[in-house]
Amino acid sequence: MFSDPQDITVNAVQTILPRTGADLNNGIFRAADGSYTMSLTHTYGKRIRRVHRVDYKVLAPDVMDSSLNVPYSASFYLVADVPEVGITQTTLQQILAGYLTWHTATSNAKAYKWLAGEI
Repeated sequence: MFSDPQDITVNAVQTILPRTGADLNNGIFRAADGSYTMSLTHTYGKRIRRVHRVDYKVLAPDVMDSSLNVPYSASFYLVADVPEVGITQTTLQQILAGYLTWHTATSNAKAYKWLAGEI
């Protein structure tokens, strides 16, 4: 079980996320103001699916009427869909490290391009 609390640092600002829920295969951590929610889930079947998700919510001016604040949200997921056997934990960790490095190398340049819609 992940320790309580967790945290996320976005643009050099750390947000503390206390645990707000847990059961056998799920854990939820949420900021006191509700701006960030982090969830970790594990699903077992013919394959194992592990999901780490971060949701962000904010109130911001409506694009059509700036006198109104409306809710906006964004979510990021990291999903591991793996077989029960046949690939070692070490190999899976190495693949994940390569995946994350691809996104974050050169000051997050590829992540920026991906988020901008490049293929």
